[in-house]
Amino acid sequence: MSDFTYNLPDVGEGLSEGEIVHWHVSPGDTVAADQIIVDVQTDKAVVEIPAPVAGVMKSLGGSPGDMVPVGAMLAVIETEGAAPKPEPEAPRTEAPKPAAAPAQIDAGKRPLASPATRKLAAELGVSLGDIVGSGPNGRITRDDVQRAAEGGAPAPAAPAPAPAAPVIAPPSGEDRVEPLRGLRRQIANSMATAWRDIPHILTTHEVDATNLVAARAALNEELAADGIKLSYLPLFVKACVGALKRFPAFNASLDMERQEIVYRHRYNVGIATATPDGLIVPVVHDADRKSVVDIARDIEALAEAARARKVTVAQLQGGTFTISNYGSYGGTFGTPIIRPPEVAIAGFGAIRDVVVPVDGVPAVRPNLTLVVSCDHRLNDGEHLGAFSAAIAATLANPVRLLGQA
Repeated sequence: MSDFTYNLPDVGEGLSEGEIVHWHVSPGDTVAADQIIVDVQTDKAVVEIPAPVAGVMKSLGGSPGDMVPVGAMLAVIETEGAAPKPEPEAPRTEAPKPAAAPAQIDAGKRPLASPATRKLAAELGVSLGDIVGSGPNGRITRDDVQRAAEGGAPAPAAPAPAPAAPVIAPPSGEDRVEPLRGLRRQIANSMATAWRDIPHILTTHEVDATNLVAARAALNEELAADGIKLSYLPLFVKACVGALKRFPAFNASLDMERQEIVYRHRYNVGIATATPDGLIVPVVHDADRKSVVDIARDIEALAEAARARKVTVAQLQGGTFTISNYGSYGGTFGTPIIRPPEVAIAGFGAIRDVVVPVDGVPAVRPNLTLVVSCDHRLNDGEHLGAFSAAIAATLANPVRLLGQA
C-alpha cells in the first residue's frame, strides 16, 4: 500500500492559489483515474480537477472556501484501504469589543454679561445668577440688571429647548457575517488592484443614436428568417475594434517591470457579463475577423456559459480590450474600471429619447451615452478624446462599419 500526494497544479496562467469550491468525493471513496474530484476557483474561472491516479481517497487538502497555494497538498490517494476523517476546523473567535468611553460631565457655566453690566450689577446689589438674560445666547444686558434692581418682571425667558427625541430601542437580532469567498473574492481583489495601480482618466460622449437604431432594425428585419435577433452589443464591438485599429495604444498592455509597451496584434474583446455570483468577462477572440452575426452568436454562447459557471479558462483569457454594457440593465452613465493588463475599457448606457437641438429646433432623438476609461500612464487626454470620438462617430453613422477591413 502506498500513498500518492496530489499537489494543486497551476491550472491557469501564473496561478498562485486556488479556492476549493466543492469536493465531489469524500475520504474513503474509491476514485478512478481522470474522475473529477474537486472544483477549484481560480482568478478566472471554476476549474474541474480530475484524479491523476486510481485508488481510495485518504485525505483532502482543505474544505470549501479554503485557499490552497499552487504546489500544496490537494489530496492524498492510496491504492487500497480506508482513510481517517479530516480533523475539524478550529473555531474562530472574535476579538473583544472595546469598552465605551465614559461620558463627560458638563460643568456649570458663568452667566454671560459684559464687564460694564457686571459692574452695574455690583453697584446695585443684584446677583447675575438670578437674572435670565434677554440678549443673544442668554447674555444679560444693562436693562436686565435695571429691571431686577427695580423689582420689575424679568425679561421673557429664552425659549425652552425642544424635548429630546424619544429613545427607540434597536431591533432585536444580529448582523449576518459571511466570509468573502468564490467569485466575489476574485472580483474584490481584481478591482482593488486595478483601482490602486492604474491611473484612470475618463471621457464621455452623447451620441445621436438615430442611425444606430435604424441600422439595427434593418439588420434584424433581414435576419428574422434565420431566427436571429441582434442586440446593440455586436455593433458596439465592431465600432470599438475599428477605433482600436486606428489607435493601437488602446489595444496594448504596459509592463512597468520590464519598462515595455506591448501592442497587441489580435483584437480580443471582453464582454462584462452579470451572473448571480458576480461579474465575469468572457472574451470574443479575433473580433476583427468576424461578422456582426458571428459576434452576436459568440456573445450569446459565452454569456450562457458564464451564467451557468461553465465558461472555460481559455474563454476568459487573452482579452485586449473590454466592453461594459450597463445599458442592458437600465444604466445610463458609469465609470468603467480597466482590467489589467489592458489599458482601456468602454462603457455603454441605455439608449433613451432626449430633447436635442436639430438645426436650431428642439427635437426628440434617441441618445446613447458612451464612457471610455484609459490608463493615463500610456495615453493622454488628447489620445483618449480622439479614440472615443472615433467610436462615437461610427455609432452615430454605422455605415462607417462597411469601410472596416
